[in-house]
Formats: sequence, structure tokens, C-alpha cells
Amino acid sequence: MRPTKQEYQKARFRAIQIKQLLFFGFLVLMGFIGLLWFARPKTSTLEKRDLAEFPKLSLAGLLDGSFCSGVETWYADTYPLREGLIDANTKLKNLYGLQGEQMINNGEKADEIPTGSVDLEELAGRTSEATEPPVNSDTPVNSGESGVVPPVSTEATSPATTEYNGQGANDVTHDLEKAGTIYIADGAGYGVYYFSETNSARYCLLVNKLAKNLSGKAQVYSMLCPISAGIMLSDEVREKTGASDEHAATEWCYRNMDPSVKTVTMVPTLKAHNDEYIFFRTDHHWTALGAYYAYREWAKVKGVTPHELSYFEKTYEFPGFLGTFYSQSNKNAAMAANPDTVKAYVPNGTNRMNMFVGNGDGTFTEYAWRIVNDVSNYAKSELYAAFAGGDQAYNYVHNEAVTDGSSVLIVKDSYGNAFIPWLIDHYEYIYWIDFRNYKKWCAWAGYSDPSISNLVERKGIQDVILCHNISIATASSALGAMEDIYK
Repeated sequence: MRPTKQEYQKARFRAIQIKQLLFFGFLVLMGFIGLLWFARPKTSTLEKRDLAEFPKLSLAGLLDGSFCSGVETWYADTYPLREGLIDANTKLKNLYGLQGEQMINNGEKADEIPTGSVDLEELAGRTSEATEPPVNSDTPVNSGESGVVPPVSTEATSPATTEYNGQGANDVTHDLEKAGTIYIADGAGYGVYYFSETNSARYCLLVNKLAKNLSGKAQVYSMLCPISAGIMLSDEVREKTGASDEHAATEWCYRNMDPSVKTVTMVPTLKAHNDEYIFFRTDHHWTALGAYYAYREWAKVKGVTPHELSYFEKTYEFPGFLGTFYSQSNKNAAMAANPDTVKAYVPNGTNRMNMFVGNGDGTFTEYAWRIVNDVSNYAKSELYAAFAGGDQAYNYVHNEAVTDGSSVLIVKDSYGNAFIPWLIDHYEYIYWIDFRNYKKWCAWAGYSDPSISNLVERKGIQDVILCHNISIATASSALGAMEDIYK
């Protein structure tokens, strides 16, 4: 028997009531979860960044609305279920396949790379400023230990030259697809580099100023590290993105650095090895093997014999790595199906280091750590943290297997992390700083002068290696931080 009109309307009304109750119940539940202050995360594993902090209450903030806006940003950014919801949204999108378009220039425009001489001061948009003469000091001492520091060579050097035709055995020659903020080919991600004449000039000026301040005290090495697109893509494919030739850009910078700076050219060697596993597919960093080939180029310039891979007695392998490219591509399914493996080689002399970790309130805590750490229990997105303690402000090692008083400082971004372990067995004292947060560490440690020169004098450091990927080194935001310490 069919229901009457009244019965149908009554049943429909009840269904609507149930839906409304369920909807409002869901809102109440989600609102309750949002009130769980203690459950709010401080960092995002997926996006690899610190999340917004609760704003400080002030009268000015209340009047101009910035406090309320800050609370709104904090609430949305630190919602306890936020990453799970992002993940669910990504999986839903993946049901429709790759939502990317054929590769075209993404709107950025690179400057042409000059071939002749240039005026760095003019390019940097500033007038020439007098460089303070370096302060002479007594014979420095390494980390409180006694020992004679060998004299520093200030002989002018030329950039290392390697025959280079721009081709590699495993060049990507077919078009890429755009996914999120990166390009993808065969499940591998690529970020691209755009040469900026102004920013490159600023970087060279900073390096030159540092080299002059360290004249007679420490030898400066410049290592502008290429990113994967400059090594893995064919010139034709790279040019379709509008990206710059990383080798030409590096050589431009090296030509404009002070003759006393010893420069390390890496693109030709890495290009020659691009049929090997030298860059991660799902992350923007090079692998330990990629950093190893860069280390061998540094050893040529330094004049020391590099260790063969067979020299290292212990290694780690951490499978399942899904890095920054994976998150930036909206968690691309092809990458998820073909994750990376992080392989790390443990230095023979020592695997002990000390590092200072920021606490988020301007203070730091010192930890005894490992140069190559077992990260098998870490999240799959954090496996690159196996190298050198990650991006901490200040770190040091005393390698008792070397007793010649030798010392080195590596000024780095995260590319330097995989490079550092290769240097350990060449020096007695090894220091490294991350230029992005070293100034904060100095303020906490009580050093009013956060300059590299000050650290070199305090520790009697003989070699200073500037190890940055080329995209970071010539980025405006990075240059601002460098200006505080490249003195």
C-alpha cells in the first residue's frame, strides 16, 4: 500500500531533521576538537614548516584588527585534524589521475647570463661601500685546544675547468607535467632555477667581502651546488620551463668572485654521472652519492686525496622516503608508488657531534648527536634528517682520529647536510652553521658579533666552505640573512 501524502511528508520531514542533527552534531564535534589546545601541532610534517603561533595580545592589534586576523590564521593553521583532512583531499583528487598540464613556462622570467665583465656594485643596486680592514689577531687556538695553526694560502686561484658539452647519459628528453609547484617526469620531481643578475651580484659581493676580511686567516671555498633540473634534464626540456643554465650561472658567479676564493665546479661531473642515483626523485636534495661527487671535486681544489666509497666501513639505508617534491606535488600518486631510499655513509674517524637545537622561544639546547643518525623510526618525510643533525644553528665535531690541528667551517643550507659527512675524516675540528638561524644562536650564546669572521677568529678555523644550492644562494630572502653574517 502506497503511503499517503501526509505520511510521505512526515517521513521526509523526519529525514531532514535527522540530517540536520547529524550536520550540527558534526559541527559541534569539529568545534570541540578545535578547542583541544594541547592537541594543536606546532609543525607540519607534510609541508615541512613551522605552523602559525598564537598572536600576542596588544591594544594596537585589537584596534587595527591584526590580533583577530592572527587568531584566525593560527586556528586554521594548527587545527588538530588539518593534515589528515589535507591528506584525504589529496587522495580524493588522485582518483581523477594526475591533475597537471603540459609543461610551459610558469610565469617566472630569468635574466640573461652575461658573458663579459660586470660591475657588481651597480648590478646589486648600491654604491660601493668601504670594506673594513681585517683585524689582526694572535695565533688562534682550535676549540680551546692547543696546537699550531698552519699558514693560510692566499694565492689567487681560477675556477676549476672541466670539459663540458651539456649532455648526460640519462638526460630527461620528454616533456614534463606540472603538479602543484613542481614539474614531474616518470615519477621524479624537479624544481627549476632562474638566474637573477641582481641577486647573483649581491651574493658575489658578500663572498668577496668575507674573503677580504678573512685574508691571511682562513681560506674561503665557494661551492654553488646545482639542483636536480640542471643535472637531470636535457637542455631542450629545461629551456621549455624558461629556467637558466645552472653551469653558466655558476661560472658567472665564480668569475665575479675575488681571486683568493677557491671555487668548486660541480655541474660537469654530476652531469656525467646522471645515470646514477645522485638526486632524489621525491625530494629537492641530492643523495649522499651526489654529494660524494661534489666532495671529490672539492678535494681536487683543496689538493687532498678523496676517500673511495669502499673506505667507509658502515652504511645505513632508509627506504620509503617521500620528501619535499612529494608534498609540493599534492602527494603525487606516481611518487608515492616509487619512493626514495636514503643511503648514508658513516665517517670512520668519529660519528659523534654536538648540536644546538632551537626551542622556539629564542633559547637553544645542546645535544650530543650522531653525524649520520639512524632514522629508521622517523616519519617517511623526515629521512633526510639522517645527515649532520639537520638544519641546526651551530654544530661541532672533534675528530680525535686526526691530530694535526686542522679545522674547517661549513656555512650551509640543507644541501650541505649530505656533504658534511664526507669531510669528517679530513679534519680534526669541524664546525658547521646554518646561515638562516646562526644569528639567533649568537644572540642566545652571548656573541654580539654574529659574523663568520668572528667565529673563525674565536676557533682558529683555517678553511671556510660556503656550501649552498644555487637557487637558495641567490634568493632575496636568503641574501638578507647572509648579509648579517657574511662579514
